[in-house]
Amino acid sequence: MKDIRKFYIIMALLLVSCFTAGAQPKSATQGLLTLKTYKRGGKPVGTAYGVLIDRNGTVLSSWSPFNGADSAVVVDGAGRSHSVEKIYGANELYDFAKFSIAGASSLTPIALAKSLPAAPAKLWVITKKPLAVNLSRSEKFMTKYNYYVLGNKTELMNDKLAYPNGSPVVNEKGELVGVYNNGGSTLSATDYRYADELIPSGLSMNSPTLRQTTIRKALPNDLKGAQLALMLAADGPTADYIAAAKDFIGMFPSETDGYSALAGALWRQGKTAEADKVLQDCVAKAKDKATAHYNYAREMWQKTAMMPEPPYPAWTYDKAMQEVDAAYKINPLPIYDEMRGKIDYSKGNYDEAYKKFMSLTTSSIRNADLFYEAAQCRQQMKASDEEVLALLDSAVCACDTPYTTIAAPYFYARGEQYGKMGKYRDAMLDMYRYEMLSTTMPTAAFYYEREQVEIKGRIYQGALNDINRAVVLDRNNAQLWAEKANVHLKVGQNDEAIKAADIAIQLDSEYASPYLVKGLAQCQNGNKTEGLQNLEKAKSLGDTQADGFITKFK
Repeated sequence: MKDIRKFYIIMALLLVSCFTAGAQPKSATQGLLTLKTYKRGGKPVGTAYGVLIDRNGTVLSSWSPFNGADSAVVVDGAGRSHSVEKIYGANELYDFAKFSIAGASSLTPIALAKSLPAAPAKLWVITKKPLAVNLSRSEKFMTKYNYYVLGNKTELMNDKLAYPNGSPVVNEKGELVGVYNNGGSTLSATDYRYADELIPSGLSMNSPTLRQTTIRKALPNDLKGAQLALMLAADGPTADYIAAAKDFIGMFPSETDGYSALAGALWRQGKTAEADKVLQDCVAKAKDKATAHYNYAREMWQKTAMMPEPPYPAWTYDKAMQEVDAAYKINPLPIYDEMRGKIDYSKGNYDEAYKKFMSLTTSSIRNADLFYEAAQCRQQMKASDEEVLALLDSAVCACDTPYTTIAAPYFYARGEQYGKMGKYRDAMLDMYRYEMLSTTMPTAAFYYEREQVEIKGRIYQGALNDINRAVVLDRNNAQLWAEKANVHLKVGQNDEAIKAADIAIQLDSEYASPYLVKGLAQCQNGNKTEGLQNLEKAKSLGDTQADGFITKFK
């Protein structure tokens, strides 16, 4: 009897063992990763599970932790952290993301299911404690992918922290079937094959979904798409732009775009020696040698002209001219000739530069910038105002109509020239055109400049409107508040002039102009006692006009 009881106990234990073994698929946690995302400064945003699907570091997980994140890491089963390098794509509806991690060579990816499960198959949601679930039904989306609706609602819904979005869902062989989603009342898994749709495009940088994170976006595999994506990446963080440029070079080593982007970013960080090495590599490896030499010349010229400090002895205008000459010798394009003119202008060879720019106005690249550059040359050569204005007129006329933002700087330049010539109403009109065509809000300095033109042209309402805009944009600028006070004084608004002058004085008590304006406004209001005191204060601070007004109002 004792032996029989022992036999049944052993059999029961074996049955439990068999049942437990069957409850988890083979290699249940293979490739399982924990995703953690952060804002700048290290503040956590979200967490999820994910799964490695290849040896290139590609991971599938949930999108939601990336929303609002600036960085992310995944932690493998051994507790090692791997940074998330770039995102290939994401879908908010299915809460699905595909991205790449660093240091994946030491990790083993999960096997991918070759056959698709059908109800009522048993699947497993894999976390640190895998859970067997029933496949209730499958639904098709995009005609070829499966949306798996899962059972076991109670267990999963009651413990969302243990079974978060992004958890891999596998079959009995431990092969990946889909990515788990516990949003809403329907528990589901999105077919892992949907990751094939998350392919970067040239416009991925502007994807409404991907713009919700600053984590770098992967470049497309096609050249034109990668060129567009690289261009858009320039508007993002510099570190990401540099990484994108390096990716581009790795993907397209014989193309010039990546080298030029990387070199430009490096010298702007003061790493000119590194930039020089990158451009030398470009000349050596690029299939388009003319463009490689031209880019070398352009980056060298820009750095030397725009950021001369700290100097880099190997980069000079003469060296830049040698590089553009090399480009022109290979392929005599007008754009290379224009670069020669830019370099000559920077060297002070204004006559040579002027002749070059004017010769190109009859070439295939005739454009507004050539006339503008020619006008700058003539200004440096002390040409007449009428000649400079004629060149700026030509610059405006060379712009396509209806005018777009491209024409904005030429209207601005012509407006400044009109102002210099005393044609204030024409200047004002061009400055208004500039404002309308600009894609960004003009600065306080612009509104102050236009206000000065309007004051000289006796367009006082326009001047008042513009100085008000200026002080809104730069509220702590005592000079702007003093000018606002001055305009109010000119149009007889003495009380408003006093208020604006008081703000200017609060911002800078040693600034003479607001004391002068306030004193004049007070005297005109009949308050000569305080008015004369403020005029005396303006005089003590060096205002040369104050003495005459003191004599007048005494």
